Amino acid sequence: MFMNAFLQFLKYRTIFLLLNLFSIAQMLSQQSKLIQLIHADSLVGRKYDSKTVRELIGNVQLKHENIYVWCDRAIQYVDENRIEAYGNLKVKQDTLLLEADQGVYLGDKKIAICEGNVKLTDGRTSLEAKYGNYDTQKKLAIFKSNVKLVDSTTIITSDELFYYRTDKKSIAVGNVAIKNLENNITIYGGYFENYDSAKYSVIKTNPKLVQIDTSSDGKVDTLIVIGKFMEAFRDTSVSMFSATDSVVIVRGDLSAVCGDVFYYDKKDLIILWRNPIVWYENSQISGDSIVVKLIDRKIDEVFIYGSAFAIDPADSAYPERFNQLKGKTMRIKFKENKIDEVYVEKNAVSLYYIFETGETGEKKPNGVNHVSGDSVWIKFKDGKMQRIKIVGGIEGVYYPEELIAGKESSFNLEGFNYVKRKPKKNAKLEIVWAK
Repeated sequence: MFMNAFLQFLKYRTIFLLLNLFSIAQMLSQQSKLIQLIHADSLVGRKYDSKTVRELIGNVQLKHENIYVWCDRAIQYVDENRIEAYGNLKVKQDTLLLEADQGVYLGDKKIAICEGNVKLTDGRTSLEAKYGNYDTQKKLAIFKSNVKLVDSTTIITSDELFYYRTDKKSIAVGNVAIKNLENNITIYGGYFENYDSAKYSVIKTNPKLVQIDTSSDGKVDTLIVIGKFMEAFRDTSVSMFSATDSVVIVRGDLSAVCGDVFYYDKKDLIILWRNPIVWYENSQISGDSIVVKLIDRKIDEVFIYGSAFAIDPADSAYPERFNQLKGKTMRIKFKENKIDEVYVEKNAVSLYYIFETGETGEKKPNGVNHVSGDSVWIKFKDGKMQRIKIVGGIEGVYYPEELIAGKESSFNLEGFNYVKRKPKKNAKLEIVWAK
């Protein structure tokens, strides 16, 4: 009987001790989550609405688990586990440093809310704004108002920016501008995502690319690209930029429209897809796809694949007359920024107007030649056609002046479509449409 009672006593005693140990462990765990004061030159404690409040002044240093806080002055709300910090605020978590004029640190949520000259430094990345929050658990920074992010190759400005440390991901919203310091390209838009680990970026909402370059003669040459959606792939060997849907390109005397464009920066190669049309000065070319090869950012060659068609005004005094060339494929070679030669393969057809110069120097029209063959080669001089060579299955017809005068449009080749309204840029680097 006595033994049974003693065993029952030990049983309840053990349960009581375990409950006490659990309560103590829980209390110690909660205490470890409280913000700890490491140093302050002076401390004033008081009660406010039955809550414990401490005012810390001078060289204040606090610690919360793996997070350190420094400031000139702080008010610590002990019961709320909250700090209001003023003057030279610094918050540090491993390699990240957050600085501001003032802010609030919420111990239970582990979030720092900062205001005034807010700056976050994380390795090679720095982030600045007027306002900034940092969630130390999610490792997420949200910055607002005059935001600026700087890393080794890029500067991003926006109205708001989300910086995910773990995923190395950034999202910028509102008046976004991304400047690449390596190639002097700036992209503007309303929304931007950057995945640093994948070396991939995408920009939406009225994106526009601007690249300001200077030619060898000191002339500023600016490239502008607009579309509805832009992406960048920054691989070590292949750097590719693309624009999708309603794409417009303007650079110097060259302008273009197409459905999609792909620009390989390191290869100096531009590929235009989906109904591309390219204008160079007054000349127009079109096809199923167009590839532009550059050397030192100048046009070297243009390749047109599928339904290739080139149109060039014959003479400004005769606005209805156009020299025309079409075929399955076409290659245009440039020299000193002017067309040097054109080579057309497969089902090549040429239409070119003839002009004669009289003794008085007056230029008179003298009909048109319609020539076809397996291939056509045309040589130019000073941008004007100098000679033409047709190879294989040659057929030619000459139409005298009296037959074509006033009826030029009826002699145009099948598929002719000269677009007079083409894109240009104004002084504000905006795309305008002009004839």
